[in-house]
Amino acid sequence: MKLLPLLIAFIFIVPFASAFEIGGFEIKDGDLTGKYFPSGLEGCVISCYSDKHVLDMIYKNKSMDITFEFLDDPMIKKLIEWNTALKEEMQKALMNRTISISGPSISFNYEGCRVELHDSPTRFLKICTTKIVIHNGGYDITPVKSNEIKLEKDNFTSIMMSTEPIEIHGKNITAYHDIMLVGFSFIDEKQSIEDAFVNKTIGGEISIAGKNKNETDFISYFGNVAINVTLPKSNKIILKVSGNEGEGGKVIKVNLAKNVCLSDKIIVRYDGKIINEASGIKDILNPNDDGSNPEYYKLASTREGVFLLISIPHFSQHEINIEFIVSNPIFQAIALLSGIAIVGLAALYLFKK
Repeated sequence: MKLLPLLIAFIFIVPFASAFEIGGFEIKDGDLTGKYFPSGLEGCVISCYSDKHVLDMIYKNKSMDITFEFLDDPMIKKLIEWNTALKEEMQKALMNRTISISGPSISFNYEGCRVELHDSPTRFLKICTTKIVIHNGGYDITPVKSNEIKLEKDNFTSIMMSTEPIEIHGKNITAYHDIMLVGFSFIDEKQSIEDAFVNKTIGGEISIAGKNKNETDFISYFGNVAINVTLPKSNKIILKVSGNEGEGGKVIKVNLAKNVCLSDKIIVRYDGKIINEASGIKDILNPNDDGSNPEYYKLASTREGVFLLISIPHFSQHEINIEFIVSNPIFQAIALLSGIAIVGLAALYLFKK
């Protein structure tokens, strides 16, 4: 019975020692918001063609203008359904065929031209159409392969890839069938992550801010990777991940926002089993070097917060659970004071006996 007071003290101390919390990107009017769409290609104009000239995407400082050759009501309705902020632009669009957009992501299909655009926080642009011409806005162009180039300007770099050879004519770029452009803003390990993108070992990424669908943003890169997210508790994320089985292992990037600290404890479970943290960035970005053993790796950026890289050695469908234990100094102080008080009472009880 002498151990009972100490046991009670321990039970009271433990719950106050840690607090559980998941961070979030900025949410405005219920929607996840980023900086703006065209982060990284300011000054460029992208012209899209199917069997004719379809549209121009004009990159500006804080927005992107899309000018259409002609507009129809169904197309406008689809854009408005995706982003209610476009309602304010509807009247102007009907008059001059131009819509100005900004936000973390948008996707639409118009006259055979499919566009997907993200900035939350990775800068991503994907266009599928017959022909794409980029009128350069002062970027240095470095050919890497016949279907891959690097664009650089000031402190920004991005990788552009296509399934077909990319042509460079002076300051202009011409691609056929599709382009995929990505600019990772993670500063410390930017080169390693860019290399993984070029090697197609990154399958996709998801940015998580809150509990509803509008507060997450998912980008698929390679292997037809799909990620669905559930947030059952404030300290837990459940990811359902799937992809093409024949494409080998992939890494997924999970963006956890600013108020999760690098020092916070994170537990990752893969199909119910706790997995180990990789030895380093190069280890995690090679998802095929550890047999069938998945791993995770935690990174931090002063601008965007904490990122998790999780390796998926082989695909069918997998469930990944991420649990957070965030140290809270207030709770720690309460725990310390409560612990001292309870242990003191326990000591008095023992001495009395």
